[in-house]
Amino acid sequence: MAPKLAMDAVRRSNRFRVVLNLPLRIGLKSATLVDISTTGVLATHPGMLKTGANVEISFVHSEKKFQATAQVASCTVVGLGAGEGGATLYASRLYFSKMSDDSRAILDSMVGDSPIQ
Repeated sequence: MAPKLAMDAVRRSNRFRVVLNLPLRIGLKSATLVDISTTGVLATHPGMLKTGANVEISFVHSEKKFQATAQVASCTVVGLGAGEGGATLYASRLYFSKMSDDSRAILDSMVGDSPIQ
């Protein structure tokens, strides 16, 4: 039997769905930013991430570098052999735990005030 979804697990913040695949770094891993909100990101990547681990994430948006520390909330397989070179592809939800004021300003400019419908 599948576990019940806790209400606090439902996204309640604005998000920006990246139209183009935006390259992202998770620690030393290359990844792709799928979407971003004021509280975290969804990313796809090869190689599993440990749930609960803290990782450094970074990407460039509008020629500005975003950097933050995030906690891995979940990591699931989304495609066997779907990654580069036939690697298993994972999707992870990461929640921000620490970021600079400059990175917060970049995030605010991306997310804006209107959620995606």
